[in-house]
Amino acid sequence: MSYLNNLRMVFSGKFQSDVSTVNNDVRHYDNEIFRPEFQKFQEGDEWNGWWNPCGSAAFRLIDCRVTQVGYLDGSTTSNSAQEPVIGMLIGGSNQRVSGKMVDLDPQMQMVSEIWGLKMRLTNGEVDGFFSGTFQPAPFRDILFGRQQNGGGGDQTATAIYQSVLTDLSWITPEHSRFLQQLKTIADRVGKLSVRMMVYGYNTSSQSPDFTLGRVSGVIGPAFPIEPDSFVLGRRFAPANSVKTRQGINFFNAQAETEQSNICVDLSNALPLYDGEGTMADIGPLQLAVLTNGAEQGDSVNSADGDFVTIGGEIPYLQDQWMHNTGALFNVTNLSAAEINLLQQNPVALIQPQNAGNAVVMIRETPEGLLIRADQVVHRLYPTATASTDFYASRYGVPSAGEEIRVTVGPPLEGQGGGGPGVPTYIPVINIPASAISLGPNAVTDRFGRASYTYFATPPGNPRGYIDGQMYLLDYKPVNCPNYIQQHWDIIANLVFDRSDVPANPTWQDIQPILTQYGNLYPVMSRMLVDLGNYDSVKKHRSILELAFSLPVSDPNYMPVTRDLSPPNRAMILKWLRLRDADGNYLLPYGEDRDESQPHVIEPCESCENQVPPPETKKRGALAEAASAVSNTMGSKELAAHQFKQATKR
Repeated sequence: MSYLNNLRMVFSGKFQSDVSTVNNDVRHYDNEIFRPEFQKFQEGDEWNGWWNPCGSAAFRLIDCRVTQVGYLDGSTTSNSAQEPVIGMLIGGSNQRVSGKMVDLDPQMQMVSEIWGLKMRLTNGEVDGFFSGTFQPAPFRDILFGRQQNGGGGDQTATAIYQSVLTDLSWITPEHSRFLQQLKTIADRVGKLSVRMMVYGYNTSSQSPDFTLGRVSGVIGPAFPIEPDSFVLGRRFAPANSVKTRQGINFFNAQAETEQSNICVDLSNALPLYDGEGTMADIGPLQLAVLTNGAEQGDSVNSADGDFVTIGGEIPYLQDQWMHNTGALFNVTNLSAAEINLLQQNPVALIQPQNAGNAVVMIRETPEGLLIRADQVVHRLYPTATASTDFYASRYGVPSAGEEIRVTVGPPLEGQGGGGPGVPTYIPVINIPASAISLGPNAVTDRFGRASYTYFATPPGNPRGYIDGQMYLLDYKPVNCPNYIQQHWDIIANLVFDRSDVPANPTWQDIQPILTQYGNLYPVMSRMLVDLGNYDSVKKHRSILELAFSLPVSDPNYMPVTRDLSPPNRAMILKWLRLRDADGNYLLPYGEDRDESQPHVIEPCESCENQVPPPETKKRGALAEAASAVSNTMGSKELAAHQFKQATKR
């Protein structure tokens, strides 16, 4: 059941995602045409470095406090006198730097992951009543324009991060009933389930909340035979695979027969009125079981036996409902008859009318089927084997014998944001398709799980100025042609090109790689080391060696984009570590140096002030793209728009 268990902890607060936006445009990876203005704030019709060119990639939880806990018996409390964890902080580690927000690739920005995040429960005195490592996971079920007021573009989008906390440690107070129950289960499995729904993100550099957003979180037990990154339960899906007419998004629920309850997660589902988590009023809503096969938008009548309601009216318009409950709607003490209905029929959100009439607002997928992949982001060095676990359920129960077909997406051009005026080649992704060798169709076992394996071979540098190639894999159930799938339910692969480590690497080998990274992350060059300058790199040799030698899971790992192939990383480390007979570091330059045009780092108002000067009136606004998309689109939203236009999905 993951975090949708009766046993759960709800928290609410803010997050910071200080991403660099220079790398939103794939053409900025081309060192030969890179210009200084690409590291400046966007200005008028000039796209430059988008809205945060000097971002550090940091991801932090800020003032996130526990607002409610649930116990195994289905009871809940928000009273700190009854449960001491109420009001405690869910935060990051105080012994390491913040986590990092990482795009897989400039041409696939729809699977942004959180890396290196530690999470802990603390009262400010005890370091961590529990702490664990958030396993890297991408956002899922993103919906643009969900928030009705307070900005446009990415600021009105919401998405779900679901993962697990591992490497758990505990200091359990004797008087916390909740922590005792949670630890008992976690000790058997070794991990906890965590969901964070992020919303209200601020991309305006003139705002005091710049790079901040809000988070609604839940932590609960994880179980062995279930996915880490989504709920293997009941899947509610808009009929058009985007959102309903009222703006309702994909969402999940889980019914548990042993606990006689059903829990529905509406945190990422219902339209938001503002960036504070206030739900927009779309009328009364109730949970119901459909017994006569009604579809979204149909009128139904209880007297005709079309539906049976489950629980009371959903109190989504209550003040601070998202903050206080995580927008979880839980119905307990289900009768045997209700459980029997749930096992054989789809569940829906209905809007009651009068005289037993209602309208189906959204319902479960056809035949109650859910098919999703767990590990959806892969960085592969050829020749490499990759695998992902598919899971299937019908009406919330793991389903055996479900056949799943995987295909390589079609060639796609122009995927990577960016605006007009940059005269250079935009690479095509998904070519050559021969670099991915797919396996036979996957078939789920008795646990509803199927491990699917495929192979990557060298793509042959099809993108020229950017290492590796993006391959997007689509997957569909074979025997359910009407299955409704969220647009970004894909498997994204960055397949690196093959390369050899030189016997004696020089600065001539290293410089193109470091220059590209310095171009894309100007905060490095402005604040620490100018990666395109030999003398600066030489001066900071020890820092660079440390960063490049860290495990990829470490938040200080370099490069933060994690898009450096193993041979290139080995080459850089070999060059940084090369010594002479006396133990002096050599850092060989290679060809004779040209001192006639010394490298100069220009002052950067973006990094120094983080707020553009007042005379610049249009910074933070997005220019109109050549394809005539709205100038209110954010970087993620534009990338999504371009992808959909190319795929027509």
